[in-house]
Amino acid sequence: MNRKPYSTELTDKPADNLTEKSKVKIGIWSALALIITNLVVVGIVAFLIHRDSVQSQPNQSIIKQRQP
Repeated sequence: MNRKPYSTELTDKPADNLTEKSKVKIGIWSALALIITNLVVVGIVAFLIHRDSVQSQPNQSIIKQRQP
């Protein structure tokens, strides 16, 4: 009934290697998701700033025409 315990050296190394690869993949995907999110936010802010600046110019010219 005395069984020799299995050596875990061979089974641990591929699991560790897989874990390291998984960590790298998660890190890359997280960085990519953050970059995409930042680009979307910058795009939205740029659009809103552009929209506000375009809308305010015609209103100013109408006001300037009415003042004199």
